[in-house]
Amino acid sequence: MPDTGHPERAGLNVWRPFEQLKDEVREAMWDAAATALQMAADGLITARGRLSSALQAPLHGYVYDGDEPSPHRNAGQDFTAAFEEALTMARTDPPTARQLLALLTIGCRTLDHFERERACLHEDGVPAEFLPSAGELGRLDLT
Repeated sequence: MPDTGHPERAGLNVWRPFEQLKDEVREAMWDAAATALQMAADGLITARGRLSSALQAPLHGYVYDGDEPSPHRNAGQDFTAAFEEALTMARTDPPTARQLLALLTIGCRTLDHFERERACLHEDGVPAEFLPSAGELGRLDLT
């Protein structure tokens, strides 16, 4: 075995279970394993396999920096700006608050879901008295 002073495979020509090896052959195998571990830790050889990170940090690979952000506005940015504007108006205008709640709860099928949306608007600064109940919005279909 190079770097250990022992012959390759510790002189073994035929496979045998480790427990049945002679003591000097077993010690040569341990020495070879320890040498390989030390060489991997020193970076002289590359450790491979799922436990290799225990011996050395993973090699740094190239990571794509990503595309440059578009200088043009997109639909998501437009929606966010419109929603923020509507939310700002809803904090001081009861009809806007009512419309915003109606819009946000169109897809609600349960009263619990409706109330969560209503609570979110209230947490975002819309006064509770501006936010009608499900019944006041005519949402009698909620279970």
